[in-house]
Amino acid sequence: MKSVNVFIVPTTVPLPKKPKGHKKEKRDPSRIINNITFFGDSAIPADDPIYTSVFDAARLLAQNNYKIVNGGGPGLMKAATDGAESVNGNTVAIYWEPKLASIFEGKNLANVADETESQSNYINRTFGLIEEGDAYVVCKGGTGTVSEFGLVWALAKLYFGAHKPVILYGDFWSSLIDSFKSQMNIDEKELGVLYYANKPEEVLQIIRTHEMKLDKTLLKKVNGDEAAFLLKPSAKQLAALYDSHAHAYHSDNAKKLVAKDQLDEFIGLINAPAHVLDIGCGPGFDASYLADKYSVTAIEISKRFVQMARFENPNVDVIHADITNYDLPQSTYKGIWARDSLHHIHSKDLDKTFKKIAEALVEGGILYVIVREGSGEIVEKETKSYAELERFYHFFTAQELQDRAEKAGLELIKIDHTKRSHKWLVGVFKKS
Repeated sequence: MKSVNVFIVPTTVPLPKKPKGHKKEKRDPSRIINNITFFGDSAIPADDPIYTSVFDAARLLAQNNYKIVNGGGPGLMKAATDGAESVNGNTVAIYWEPKLASIFEGKNLANVADETESQSNYINRTFGLIEEGDAYVVCKGGTGTVSEFGLVWALAKLYFGAHKPVILYGDFWSSLIDSFKSQMNIDEKELGVLYYANKPEEVLQIIRTHEMKLDKTLLKKVNGDEAAFLLKPSAKQLAALYDSHAHAYHSDNAKKLVAKDQLDEFIGLINAPAHVLDIGCGPGFDASYLADKYSVTAIEISKRFVQMARFENPNVDVIHADITNYDLPQSTYKGIWARDSLHHIHSKDLDKTFKKIAEALVEGGILYVIVREGSGEIVEKETKSYAELERFYHFFTAQELQDRAEKAGLELIKIDHTKRSHKWLVGVFKKS
């Protein structure tokens, strides 16, 4: 008996018609992020919880006037379109109808978007989805979704600070990224560009937060081939964005703090309002916590960490400099926080560094310092999943720490001994 191929054409779910006189929403001039591209599997059925969750996420974004973009296929792409259309949102489908790649889903007749665009091949179609989106929501999928994710992840790293946010949607992502970390060479910046969300409300909040954190020093109008890969506001948009958010962004990084108890003690010693300095801020977690209460300036020698700290903390003045040869302003700071930084300075430079710190404090100002306890100087090797690191350490005894601070004109309040992975000294000093 001759076999017969049966093709099932998917049905279209009835959606509300656009109201009479409905016009497509234009880009909101007060926002940089307006279009959200969804990437996800074409084979996930409508009765799957993931499908429902994507539908709900697109619906919520459309309710907040974001345009929804997807690949025009079935599965989660259709869920994104239908979610937005269920509240009369605006949708775009960018698809490809292959002539040779017969297993590719192509255009789905049931994915009915306001605007459609057909591309000549898979690469151009993917590029169109990347270019059209100002943010990416990456859902569960197969190799197509993996390829899309890989591209937007790499682009976020390359254009860090003005990059389009990559939001990993679903509770499976953490374990998947952990596998990448353990088996591939992934560094902190690559991990730092990723967001995680399990609920529609989290996606919306991430988009809003990312827009507040954008590095205004990197955002600019651009043209040419690279323009599709980064956020590019007009000058008017940029001014409006930072006028409205300059004082509204606050830290949510307390969970990343390794010295929260000491930070809280430091805060208890300094009455607001105050200007404080963070020496060796790293990616900016401590500075972010301090910025909830004070005006904060931070100094960091690593260019990569400076970029991350500026991105995470638009309300902190992050300076790319080496504290040993940077001239601090005198009599400026009520408090100076120096965690895990002064022990990276060679012995020959320590006295002049303590002296400039003391001169930078106002009368009665506090120096709070956390350094490795011990004796001697070493280069310590540390193996990370992405690299073999070498770090210089000058170990302090309690007496040396006290002597160097007092030589600079600081009065000892206390020195505590503590231990995490190593032995540490916590020194608190006051400018008399």
